[in-house]
Amino acid sequence: MKFCENDTIAAISTPIGESGIGIVRLSGPKVIEIAKKIFRNNKLKKESIEDFSSYTAHYGFLVDREDEEIIDETILILMKKPKSYTREDIIEFNCHGGILTLRKVLEAVVNCGARIADPGEFTKRAFLNGRIDLSQAEAVIDLIQAKTERSLKSSLAQLKGSLKEKITNLRWKMVRIAAEIEAPMDFPNQDIEEIESIEIQKRIEYILKEIVSLLDTLDYGKILKEGIDTVIVGKTNVGKSSLFNTLLRESRAIVTPLPGTTRDTIEELINIKGIAFRIVDTAGLKNPENIVEKISLKKRRKFLDEANLILAMFDVNTLLSKEDMEIIQEINKAKERKKKIIIIENKIDLKEKIERQRLLKLLNLKNSVKISLKDEIGIEQLEEELANTVFDGLVIPENGVIINNIRQAEALKRAKSGLEHILEGIKKEVPHDFLTIDLKEALDSLGEITGDLVSDDIINDIFSRFCIGK
Repeated sequence: MKFCENDTIAAISTPIGESGIGIVRLSGPKVIEIAKKIFRNNKLKKESIEDFSSYTAHYGFLVDREDEEIIDETILILMKKPKSYTREDIIEFNCHGGILTLRKVLEAVVNCGARIADPGEFTKRAFLNGRIDLSQAEAVIDLIQAKTERSLKSSLAQLKGSLKEKITNLRWKMVRIAAEIEAPMDFPNQDIEEIESIEIQKRIEYILKEIVSLLDTLDYGKILKEGIDTVIVGKTNVGKSSLFNTLLRESRAIVTPLPGTTRDTIEELINIKGIAFRIVDTAGLKNPENIVEKISLKKRRKFLDEANLILAMFDVNTLLSKEDMEIIQEINKAKERKKKIIIIENKIDLKEKIERQRLLKLLNLKNSVKISLKDEIGIEQLEEELANTVFDGLVIPENGVIINNIRQAEALKRAKSGLEHILEGIKKEVPHDFLTIDLKEALDSLGEITGDLVSDDIINDIFSRFCIGK
């Protein structure tokens, strides 16, 4: 994707399909010129489109420039540079939402000199024109893809510049250190006092602490952004599909008294306590009798390997069976891979026969959650346990500054490494001018987060993930 400041770009900026309104957006130096060719209304007899006030709406019609045939009724909205999303002139045509109509409008503006925008090109122009930094651009993607209130709030904070402000502040502190180290050497006749090693150490330790604090939020940030992969396992007829439906709050999985109703895995995204759980309902564990059940068993094992959280269900109305013991073996293998486990005892409305102490001992766990899906007992407690288990051990920042992607984390790790080398150099009494080498590398690493110092390949990769029209 190559940026050309002389291009005027256009795209359908609303989802494809039937709707009340659809928007065709244009950005660039020729948007007014293009609009003049195809927009008609009575007001244009008295004034030109460039005379319209910015952020005003104007009713009219879009026409084919060749024969003046009406394409659609529209509302034109003009946003003049530099106070626009891209810092270029922008025009949006609010049309009827049918795909055929929108395509005809897009075709008309392209015939008048625009080109179809690449994915994310509007936001890329906002970045390249200095309206937002790279961390804010990434927040735009996260905002669009937000699945819960928590993730939405986090994305909005980053879009407003919370991470940008933090990184900019840390970079400024590092620049000040470098300047105070280099000033006596650059201006030897000015009698500038040389900064002491203990002062450099103190400042570097502060910056390092701030970077470590940011890195500590990565796991929490990734859960907000991506959700947590969760799988429900248990023997046949233990209530897995009933639990799935209860958490989803709709009848998504088929539930019958017959064992083995679920023959395949079923997956849904469920919002529980502001966390997106990607929950998978699996078939009961039993010896496969046909090709369908063999495939189902293979898929269940795959989901077990990939899941971050396992909900293991047991029936309190039965003694531990051979199937239960196999489930326990699989759970213990998962624990070795650092999976989080919640034990759920279902059917507490019936007589208890389960060997609870033996179950907990075999799993080396202290607690379980007891529920009755039939009588809807313990569901709220289970949801609380789900949230508590996910957040256990995570750093949840109070100020809302969160790292939520690997690119940002890797840049922070490189900066952290550079600062640690500086502290080692101070201990070894390395000359101060040598310390500036690592300081510059750390400074450049932080610059990658905001986009001050980043390659074109990385920029193109980030914006290629956007939808067309944003």
